[in-house]
Amino acid sequence: MEKLEKSMLESLSSDIRLMNELPATKKLAELKKQYDETLDSQERVESNEATNTRNRELSREFARRGAVCFHVMQYMREVNPLYQVSYAQFEQLYDAAIAHSESQQLTPISNRWLVLGFEAQRAEETLEKITYMAYTTFARGLLERDRFIFTLLLAIEVEDSLGNIGPGEREFLVSPNYSSVVMTKLGYTQPPDSKIVQMKKPFDWMHDDQFHNLQVLATHFEWFQEKFERMPKDGREMEWRMLCDNVEKEPENMPLPDKMDSKDFAPMKRLLVVRAVRSDRLMQASTVFIQRVLGKNWFNVNLKKEYSGYYGDMGLDLSAMYKQSATVPPSTISLPILLLYTFEAEAAQSRFIDFSNRKQAQRHMITVTDNSQATRSKVRKVIRKAVSEGSWVYIHHAHNAPNVLNSLESFLAEKPNPEGFRLWVASQADPGVIPVRLLQNSIKAVVDTPKVMKDSMIRSFSWFEADILRQSSRPEWPVMLHNLCYLHAAIQLRARYGQGGWNCPQDFYSIGYNCLQEALAIVQNEFKEPLNCVAPDGSQMPRPVSYNGIRYMVAEIVYGSYVTDFYDQQSLCAMVDFWLSSGALKRDFEVKGLKYRHPQAFFNPNVRLNTLIQALDGAPNHYLDVPEGCHIHQTVVDELSATLLGDDQYVFTRLNKVFDSMPSTNTLSHKMFPRPPTPFDGPAQAGISKTSNNPSVVHQGVFSTASYATHKIRFKDVELWQICNDLLQKTPKIGNSSKSFREFVVEKIRKLPGDYPIFNDFIMKECEILHQLLTEVRHTLTLIRNACENNVMGDQLSDHYLSAADDLYHLRIPRIWCKMTGTTAPPYTYNAAQWLRDLEDRWKHFEKILSMGRKAMPAYWLGAFFNPRGLLALLKQEAIKSYCGDRSGNFEQFTFQTDTTFRDFGHLLQPPPEGVYIHGIHLWGCSIEKTTNEFQDQASRQGYAPLPVLHLQCYPINEKPALQEPSFQCPLYPSRIAPRDPIMEIDIKKEGIPPMRWALRGLTATIWPY
Repeated sequence: MEKLEKSMLESLSSDIRLMNELPATKKLAELKKQYDETLDSQERVESNEATNTRNRELSREFARRGAVCFHVMQYMREVNPLYQVSYAQFEQLYDAAIAHSESQQLTPISNRWLVLGFEAQRAEETLEKITYMAYTTFARGLLERDRFIFTLLLAIEVEDSLGNIGPGEREFLVSPNYSSVVMTKLGYTQPPDSKIVQMKKPFDWMHDDQFHNLQVLATHFEWFQEKFERMPKDGREMEWRMLCDNVEKEPENMPLPDKMDSKDFAPMKRLLVVRAVRSDRLMQASTVFIQRVLGKNWFNVNLKKEYSGYYGDMGLDLSAMYKQSATVPPSTISLPILLLYTFEAEAAQSRFIDFSNRKQAQRHMITVTDNSQATRSKVRKVIRKAVSEGSWVYIHHAHNAPNVLNSLESFLAEKPNPEGFRLWVASQADPGVIPVRLLQNSIKAVVDTPKVMKDSMIRSFSWFEADILRQSSRPEWPVMLHNLCYLHAAIQLRARYGQGGWNCPQDFYSIGYNCLQEALAIVQNEFKEPLNCVAPDGSQMPRPVSYNGIRYMVAEIVYGSYVTDFYDQQSLCAMVDFWLSSGALKRDFEVKGLKYRHPQAFFNPNVRLNTLIQALDGAPNHYLDVPEGCHIHQTVVDELSATLLGDDQYVFTRLNKVFDSMPSTNTLSHKMFPRPPTPFDGPAQAGISKTSNNPSVVHQGVFSTASYATHKIRFKDVELWQICNDLLQKTPKIGNSSKSFREFVVEKIRKLPGDYPIFNDFIMKECEILHQLLTEVRHTLTLIRNACENNVMGDQLSDHYLSAADDLYHLRIPRIWCKMTGTTAPPYTYNAAQWLRDLEDRWKHFEKILSMGRKAMPAYWLGAFFNPRGLLALLKQEAIKSYCGDRSGNFEQFTFQTDTTFRDFGHLLQPPPEGVYIHGIHLWGCSIEKTTNEFQDQASRQGYAPLPVLHLQCYPINEKPALQEPSFQCPLYPSRIAPRDPIMEIDIKKEGIPPMRWALRGLTATIWPY
């Protein structure tokens, strides 16, 4: 260019007149032409260079996103070794996503796309395609609960790759206290005299833990400091109260105070603010975060095969799995298709048979029962035959033959696999049986039906036959299908609440889609038209739908065949009666407490199945996964009495475990814990929420660095000696120091009036159990305290005392003490000092009995007895003797009757003329109206209801007065965590309310409030 410019300047500056010299004019024209061509070439080079630079940067973005997805997949092995993926398989997935995006015809769909331009549109869609294909391919092979961990982890790491995650934010999401420890170690903190640290709780209605979490957020994160300081100013109280104290609306979807919803406020920051004040909505807030980061699925999908979005059920798209398992040159082996299950083995088989019938594929099915060499030879022979025919092989219960699973790859490599050949393997999801190589080189899917209510209903409808709506012309037929699917999902949801839902929840774990199919066949047969019956004259006459027959078959035959507990059967029948009735098919039918009604689409004539699925998919996430969703009472008063699923404890302790295994980065530091700390024995108390220590959910967590940090914060280097010394001072002293304890009790009993030798023996035994327990407590505490004083090493103590010392140091009641307490034992997480006070109250009650005797004792506290059933047996024995008199050979059964009184046990001075007074009983699921003494529904989110003094009488079973009125026999247990062997039954009745109403609510009573 410079040379051409110089030549042109020389020609123009010479003395030659261009108008008169034709050669000079031609030369100048040629130079100008060369200059223009060179300039045009340079512009094209620069344009191509800019394009290549942009493509290079886009390729880096694609590679970065692919690396994020692959690394997240790899780290999921920390959750379950079953989750394996090979790099070669992911590379094929990545190339397919890139190729798919390049082949798409892109047209701008909004002004946003027009602004970003063609390249930006292609780049964003390619990133979404990579992320979504990685998600769908890997997530379908995860168990339901672990799928949420994967999705949340993927969203967090995608945000981190975009620079939207700061140091300590991951830790705060897991636990604010854990984040405080880490950020203090990193130096991100405020001085003790700063305004933020010295600030007091500004509002009386705000809970202490809410303010503490906000203060931690402001202390360690600069982006929240100004907003925290402005919290009590300029009328912001109402905004914060709507977020912190609102139980009617969804706080995770509400606008944040102080304009924290602006575009420069990253989704992670929004999640942390909601997490700080509403730890009870942590799962819901995390779902909103996932949707904001990853978005909803932008592909047009058929809801019959898969579902949109990054949350919820994946569906079981066998067609897509079939395509992905095909041979990819240069390989000549097709990938096995691995169908995993926990309980529902028959679901895998039925899905395979349906799919092979649609594909009209020839199949060979093998059921494996042992791990013998004969089984291995049989499988090999069938596979070789199928390869030669180009047909399918299905191996059922493959986990029974680990040798076969280890040999499958060698079987497939014997000959090149033809295009039509496929190997299907159905196995239990057991990482100890399935080899890693098979997990990495296969197409995996979990076939278990979802346990989440919304997902379960959608999966059920998606598995229905396409002509299911044409099986009946009755207008209520779609609604009946809805009710049946809801009932099936509610039964499974109730099992997720453990003993808070069913007495024997393990009975319901194996209930799967086959049960729904059997119930559907019964209902479908009854809803066919015309329905006829035989008239008295022998002719055929029309008849209505027999709802009683439907309810009996579903409750007693289909689902009832799994039930082993009498009270569970009662509750199951109540649920079936509630949903499978003519009243449940009306438009105004509503689930009380949940305010859930049938979607309007189910009442539309000529509705399509896809429309019904879309109507179910429109329900908010987590909306139905609450206690009211399965008709039990919601209790969230304190950490011991709450009715919980424990999903947050399960998810976030494992998420923390994954973070512990990841390498250090600018936003994830392991400075506090260079190596993962050694797990300590006992439940993982990670401080996920204020209800994490609930005995029904605390064991769902796993040990991680948050557990260790929470332990350090709680104890603050408190010495074991100090713990033992404090508890020793609180241990009650019983008996008389001058006499042995037995002599002391015997002397007390001898002074009692009346002749009650059996009762006196019972009281003596109870006192001896309490004395033995307190002696063991005092001996253990003294020995551990002395060991601390004398620097005795742990190897010089027995395992018995080492275990007790470990429990005491972690503020748990030693398990040996709980074992001695029997069925009335508290959970391990119960406060030890409070437990000792409870033992002291027990001794005071025994002292009162020893001073007053059986005849004068006004009322009995059942919680004082280690064997309350023994006391009731004595009372029943006394009633039988009094009733029979001199008669002998009377074998009539006796039963208890309970009547509520208006009395306060503290003011009782005399026993009743007949029977006894008992008190200290807690009711779960209903309460008593104090003015009328009538039972009523317990208010939502309230805990147990203490019952007033009960008048307990014993009658022959045929003479019981309560038999004249319908009543519900409420079982009484020692506690909600005790074995489900009822001590007695309490009569619950209210005029106008059928007894099955209380069975539907799962009404129970306990002696202890945990």
